[in-house]
Amino acid sequence: MERPSPAPGRHAPPPSPDELVAGYVARPAGTGARGTVVLPGGPRLYMLVDGATEARLTIRRRTSAPLPRIGFIGPTTSVAQLDHGGAMLLGLRLRATAWPTLSDRDLSRFTDRVVPLTTIDPGAAPDERAPDAAAAFAPWLAAQRTAGRARDGVAQQIVALIDASPRASVAELCAALGITPRHLSAICLRTFGLPPKRVLVLRRFLRVLRRLLPDTRGAGRVLWEAGYVDHSHFAKDCRRFLDSSLHALRQHLGDGGDPL
Repeated sequence: MERPSPAPGRHAPPPSPDELVAGYVARPAGTGARGTVVLPGGPRLYMLVDGATEARLTIRRRTSAPLPRIGFIGPTTSVAQLDHGGAMLLGLRLRATAWPTLSDRDLSRFTDRVVPLTTIDPGAAPDERAPDAAAAFAPWLAAQRTAGRARDGVAQQIVALIDASPRASVAELCAALGITPRHLSAICLRTFGLPPKRVLVLRRFLRVLRRLLPDTRGAGRVLWEAGYVDHSHFAKDCRRFLDSSLHALRQHLGDGGDPL
């Protein structure tokens, strides 16, 4: 396999929102005690609009409260619960390769943490009057996209390799990229907020989880294509990242809307 090309320079066209954002969530006020489930994975942005500000984010046994009204949730290593009380929640999930375009900071500093968005960018100014999450964060994304940061070609190659070969090992990734394990670890921590092995396992798990949450038909084939040996292999990752089974998570979500 060819080694990755160097990251494009500052004259490369800025990525579109679709290249930066994996999904949007809008949850109206008064959705009940369940709040919004935050799946393990990459960074999220959120805004709490028109309501009480006593929101809280619980990851395993740690609770962050009160939450900033406009916040940044770093990579999470376990399912979390965002209780937004009487406020409307507008949120988005960033794509795995988006971070280097949006910030030059080490993402691992924010793993399993929530901070005001101004911690990432002191000048951050989302549109608080916007009707949905896409419109709310469009001004900030546009400003970051035009800031002149280059895409990280190696990070994009890492994600492409994992998706193409979900059974690949860290050693195989290093061989394909032509870099040392130490270099790979540094890239993964800075870009994805997690060490290489966790990036591999979590990305594989999330591809299956998001595919099976709305519909579990064809689960066997989905699991096999994603690199799982069998259902018990996937169930083990469910316990690791969700502290529950897929069935329990689906029951918890009910008709309450998509997770963040």
